[in-house]
Amino acid sequence: MCRNDAACSMPAPKGATMPFLDAFGTTLYYRDTEASAAQHGTLVLVHGFGDSAMLWTEQVQHFSDRYRVVTVDMRGHARSGSPEDLGLYTQDQVVEDLRAVMDHLDVERAVLGGHSLGGYTVMRFYQRYPDRVDALILSGTGPGYRRLDGARQWTEMNEIAAAEFEARGLDTIVDARAERIGRHGGSEPVQHRLRGLAYVRRGVMRMPPLVDPSEIAAPLIVLVGENDQGFRNASEYMVAKAPHATGPIVIEGATHWANFDDPETWNAAVDEFLAGLTD
Repeated sequence: MCRNDAACSMPAPKGATMPFLDAFGTTLYYRDTEASAAQHGTLVLVHGFGDSAMLWTEQVQHFSDRYRVVTVDMRGHARSGSPEDLGLYTQDQVVEDLRAVMDHLDVERAVLGGHSLGGYTVMRFYQRYPDRVDALILSGTGPGYRRLDGARQWTEMNEIAAAEFEARGLDTIVDARAERIGRHGGSEPVQHRLRGLAYVRRGVMRMPPLVDPSEIAAPLIVLVGENDQGFRNASEYMVAKAPHATGPIVIEGATHWANFDDPETWNAAVDEFLAGLTD
């Protein structure tokens, strides 16, 4: 049963289930294709701020004939819960949320992919659980901040955005597509509670420390939109530092949401990367 008052009735694609997991003071939504043809393993995909599991609609359709594909709504987003305690919104907590979903599904190892905040989250997951990561897919992602002043500026920007959400009422539920909050494939309704978005800004996204790419021993691919100026330099930095990096793959004409803007090109690049892992 869905326990979030925001939109909870999104139909699953054929062959998929849409369960909810009670964990760490809230309810976590996930979608699992449970593909019988998952001979190549499991992909776990994590969206960015303001998005939902629906960000990955085109990827689920493309990869699920060969991989088991698991997508999630991060706490504070869409069909997952938005707890009232700000202390339940930390970067360590969303890493543990991801671990809990994987444990619940008996996914011991996977290729972890993420967009933006989701990409940073899977990098942090790798720091804590490297033996559970076969490879990383990082799209429109930064590794955090080495310098304290950069982290402070980022945090101040997020606090301003959180205050704007709060001014509208923390219990307000908004239509994510109508307000252009994130990107969401398919046509089913996607709604966010503003408490969740505000508290993710204030908690999960607060003062993100650097995840040193040079310490990532797993293979990784870095993708970024041509027009995603905020993350072009970060993408180049990660590829330069990570010992087993592919990319950066620059998706022509794409914005921050490269996998959404041009799924055909994005999927093809990831296909080639994953085929190299198999070889």
